Amino acid sequence: MTEVVLTKQKIADGKTDRLVEWMSEVRDREDEVVKTFQSEGMQTEAAFLEHGDDGDYLIYFMEADDLNKAYESFSESSHEIDKEHKRVMDEVLEDSDDLGVKKYKLLYHMVNPNRS
Repeated sequence: MTEVVLTKQKIADGKTDRLVEWMSEVRDREDEVVKTFQSEGMQTEAAFLEHGDDGDYLIYFMEADDLNKAYESFSESSHEIDKEHKRVMDEVLEDSDDLGVKKYKLLYHMVNPNRS
């Protein structure tokens, strides 16, 4: 069974537009993203923007064969899109090292065994 995680990170003031611009570019570079997924064992990744009273947040949902392996592979990646992603996250997030993983407790994770 795959592993899942939900993360929440605060976006620095005035950086939301830059983040949205980058996410649009990521969508346009889908072929590159798929290659990184294959090397990381990532199955699903979805990014959301939350507007809160105290600012904007980047929310990620990720599903991988092994999340620790996926994080390690991303950290050591030589893929250009991963390098750019790290640079942009450092630029737009208040603390790109704090993934906000501990803010959520997984209650259940079920997968349709017949999904393709």
